[in-house]
Amino acid sequence: MVNKVSVIIPTYEMGDKGVEMLTKGSFKQLKLQKFKDFEVVISDDSKDDVIKKYVEETKDLNIKYFKNEGKSGIAGNMNNAIKNATGEIIQIMCQDDFFYNQYSLQKIVDNFDYKKGWMVSMYMHTKDRLGLFKQQIPEWNDKIYFDNSIGTPSCLSFLNDDPPLLDENLKWYVDCEHYYRLYKKWGLPKILKELVFVQLLWEGQSTQGVTQELINTEMAYIKNKYLGEIV
Repeated sequence: MVNKVSVIIPTYEMGDKGVEMLTKGSFKQLKLQKFKDFEVVISDDSKDDVIKKYVEETKDLNIKYFKNEGKSGIAGNMNNAIKNATGEIIQIMCQDDFFYNQYSLQKIVDNFDYKKGWMVSMYMHTKDRLGLFKQQIPEWNDKIYFDNSIGTPSCLSFLNDDPPLLDENLKWYVDCEHYYRLYKKWGLPKILKELVFVQLLWEGQSTQGVTQELINTEMAYIKNKYLGEIV
């Protein structure tokens, strides 16, 4: 039997906070979901087995664990999870983000439009998993490949029908460029203006340490990749 949804979570050590992020955030909320027809697909890029052991001890979720044996980094790890997802709909969940409440997954399923192919949902931010601030309603813009008006990949749901994978040559613009290729495949996304996700802001986020040199290099790479399509 195929699950309705695959919730994919690319994981890594996160400076020894990997298990904590799952325990206090994503897994905690996944266990509370009223909608039950889902699998959790873990692709683990850790250099140790700490997350693997934790996942094996978690019995109250339908979890499929895969070690990332391919290219490391967020793109390669995410792609490994996508390739191993079997649900009709793929829902991305970054390791340090989590569903807003027990009805979040039900909202995604109820509002997903198969004809649209992909959907982005409203979310908010937190620094302590309690107080919420900075409401983010994803918006489309014609320069999405450089201007991320959609936001975190955790707000992204898409059809598991030969979906575009993330470009493993990118780091800073990897999510923006992925949104652009989802657009090229399915057109404009459906935008769900209901609170579904919470993004945790903390000092160890993957956006830290990005240099202007990296940004310039990736902009040039994307312009060359889509020569004649973008400005």
